[in-house]
Amino acid sequence: MAVTVEKLAKAIEKRLGLPHDEAYAMAARVMDYFGFENFIIDNAILPEDRKLFYALHDAGILRSSWETVLLLSGRNWRIFYWELNEGDIDRIVGEGEAETDRDEPVYRELPEEAWSHSPPAP
Repeated sequence: MAVTVEKLAKAIEKRLGLPHDEAYAMAARVMDYFGFENFIIDNAILPEDRKLFYALHDAGILRSSWETVLLLSGRNWRIFYWELNEGDIDRIVGEGEAETDRDEPVYRELPEEAWSHSPPAP
C-alpha cells in the first residue's frame, strides 16, 4: 500500500512523539519531495530539510543509500538517495492496533474439536 501524508504523519507521531498537527506538517513537507515516488536523490533536498530527513532515518521511517558511478574523466562520483521505508511505516502505524481490534481472547476462536481431550493411544 502506498505511503500517504496521513500515514506518514501517524508514523511520525508514534515514533517521534509529536502532536498530530506538527507530525502532519512534517509529513507534508517530506511527501512534497517524494511526490508519487518512493525514492529521491539527496541533491533535491534543501539543506534546512536535511536535518528532518536524518531524524526520520534514525526513527526508521526513511532509508538512505548510495551508489558510485564512474565519470568520463575517470573520477568516481557518489550519488546519495532517500527512500520511504514502506514496510516499517506500515508496521509503525499498525503497532497497537492488533491489540485494540481484538475484543475477545484468542481461545474463543478455537473450534469445538480443540476442546475435546482424548487420552493418547497406548
